Amino acid sequence: MPLTPVVKNLIIGNVLFFLAQLILSKNASVPMNDWFAQHHVLSDKFRPHQFLTAVFMHGSWGHLFGNMLGLYLFGTKLELVWGAPRFLKFYLICGVAAGLISGLASYVETYPILADLNRAIDGHNFSLYSEVYNRYNLQLFDSPPFEKIYQTWMANPSDNALAPYAAEALLQYKGYVTSGTAVGASGAIFGLIAAAAFLFPNDIIYFNLFIPIKMKWFALIYAGLELSMAIQNNPMDQVGHVAHLGGALVGFLIVYFGYRRKGRFF
Repeated sequence: MPLTPVVKNLIIGNVLFFLAQLILSKNASVPMNDWFAQHHVLSDKFRPHQFLTAVFMHGSWGHLFGNMLGLYLFGTKLELVWGAPRFLKFYLICGVAAGLISGLASYVETYPILADLNRAIDGHNFSLYSEVYNRYNLQLFDSPPFEKIYQTWMANPSDNALAPYAAEALLQYKGYVTSGTAVGASGAIFGLIAAAAFLFPNDIIYFNLFIPIKMKWFALIYAGLELSMAIQNNPMDQVGHVAHLGGALVGFLIVYFGYRRKGRFF
């Protein structure tokens, strides 16, 4: 199937953006990741525009290739059916919505940790410091010197002379908790998958490029895999899978309710 105009331009734009990332990452005066990747909403580096710009950033060539292949496979037919303006709106809405959902998930996931840290920072006593030190295994960090502070303070818990040093160390850890970033068009691609499965459920797609499978089963299997990974206790990538599912959910809802209104969803 030939490339449609919006799909082609999105692929070109994503490739150019990724090349800019690679080139400008060597220049400290142009921090692409700081400016355009999606940061934690409580991070000092967070800006609202990142919900959009992060959709055009990728973490590796493999990440970029996988998403652009998905954009071609699932987006081309949708653009032919909907037309360029409607397709572009749908793609961007799914991408931004996935970012908003993942941002909310990240906030919910880290809120208890940040609340405990804030309480210990404001408390200025050994009891609260000891609580977060043991709960979050801070002895595993070499810097800041959590263990040294803990051992020294434990020798005389009533002496709060170490409280300022403990607070500074916990502030650094708080920055670490909110330092994660999210990039990629995966949320938008999952929105395309959901839409394609709804509109063309019996179309054949080649799973892993080799195994023929109907579009509806492909979407359900992929969603199930993402859900299983999202509910696993792996804080390093849970939010990414939530973003994928969020893009799929928003895409499905748009086409489902849109086609109940005879296709007028924009």
